[in-house]
Amino acid sequence: MRTGRVTPKGSRSGRLGLITFATLMASCGADLGPALPDPGPSSGLDPETMLADLTKAEAIAFCDWTAGRFGGYGRGVTCADGTTLSARQSEALCVMDWTTASPNCPLTVGDFEECVNGAVVVPRCRTVPPVCLGVVLCR
Repeated sequence: MRTGRVTPKGSRSGRLGLITFATLMASCGADLGPALPDPGPSSGLDPETMLADLTKAEAIAFCDWTAGRFGGYGRGVTCADGTTLSARQSEALCVMDWTTASPNCPLTVGDFEECVNGAVVVPRCRTVPPVCLGVVLCR
């Protein structure tokens, strides 16, 4: 998982990283970073860019966007089905996820934005947004 991956807890998909679920893989409230303001529904990156092709600078921006959508690094939301989606615990972990993502990762920036936005927009997710499941292929 790369930048801002989302990881559903209790899932066999592992670290999917958003808010991937790697990014969305919170540590049960531990290691929460400072609260971050919500940057809005767009990361500002080209939505057609493949996640596996992000540069380090783009990964940093994408991780910061993802963390901001969740309220900060290590913070997340719990879906109605009990699945927790969260940002990675730190920018460094998130950037590492995206800069080492599988070249077979089928998701674009726009796909991941849809995943994150589906988790955080009120009403919050009832279940893991389907587009998030593709993050598993990014590890």
